[in-house]
Amino acid sequence: MVDKVQKSDIIIILSDVNAKFGKETAYRKITAKYTLHVETNRNGELLCDFSAANNMLVMGTQFQQKQIHKGNWRSPDYNIINQTDHVLVNQNKEEAIEDVRSLRGPKFDSHHYLLKTTLKQKLPNIYKKKPIQFTKRNKTNIQESSKLKQYRISMHNKLKNIPDTNNINEEWRRLKKTISHAAKEVIQTQGITTGNEQRDEECR
Repeated sequence: MVDKVQKSDIIIILSDVNAKFGKETAYRKITAKYTLHVETNRNGELLCDFSAANNMLVMGTQFQQKQIHKGNWRSPDYNIINQTDHVLVNQNKEEAIEDVRSLRGPKFDSHHYLLKTTLKQKLPNIYKKKPIQFTKRNKTNIQESSKLKQYRISMHNKLKNIPDTNNINEEWRRLKKTISHAAKEVIQTQGITTGNEQRDEECR
């Protein structure tokens, strides 16, 4: 199933397979060194083999934590603490996992502690809203009385030729179009000013 997922997608697997990871250097690339146990059990070896075959990492042992934040299972007599619940992620999305730790505060009817995983995921560009571009009018022409008079005359001539309709939406569309055309002809748009043009002669 894992090999059928697109490489651009993030794969997160939550496992409760009683897998313990130790300090062996053979599995260090997959489990890192911040493990609770010293030796890897059989289920841990199988999970490491699965992770290596599918280019995945065990993230619960990648971060340096206090001992109380590593163990996520306790025995009924409270004498044994194990780290057997794990979070796996594909290697090329490793940076999406910021932290994994167990929480002993929440109380519920289970021998497992709540495993908290902090994710950081950026939205693809196709979901990001593009900034709305507004047309800037020439401020100099707006401040000139002759240009404003010419603009009013242009608006009057254009509006008087618009026929009346009973559709208010159509009338608003025509009015908006007329205002835009008159401003484009008379007021015109604001030119782009470079950084050098904004400095005075003394600074050049």
